[in-house]
Amino acid sequence: MHSTKKLARVLTDEVEGGYRLTFEAVDGEIFHILATKDQVDNLIDELDELVGDDADEKPELTEEEEHVSEEQPS
Repeated sequence: MHSTKKLARVLTDEVEGGYRLTFEAVDGEIFHILATKDQVDNLIDELDELVGDDADEKPELTEEEEHVSEEQPS
C-alpha cells in the first residue's frame, strides 16, 4: 500500500465522457484520474458532507443582537 500524500493542488478538465482530475502532491508527484459525471457528483456530495454548508448558514443572534435588530429608527 502506498503512503498517504499531502495535496498541493487539484486541476480539473472536462473531457469526452466525463472529467480528468489532476492531483499534485507536495512532493511533486502527479496523479491523473478519469471520472464520470456521476462519480464527480458523488465526490461533491461526499466533500459537502465532510466540510458542511457552514459558510451558507447565518450565525444565530444573541439576545442582545435580537433586541437591537427589533428596534426601529425614529
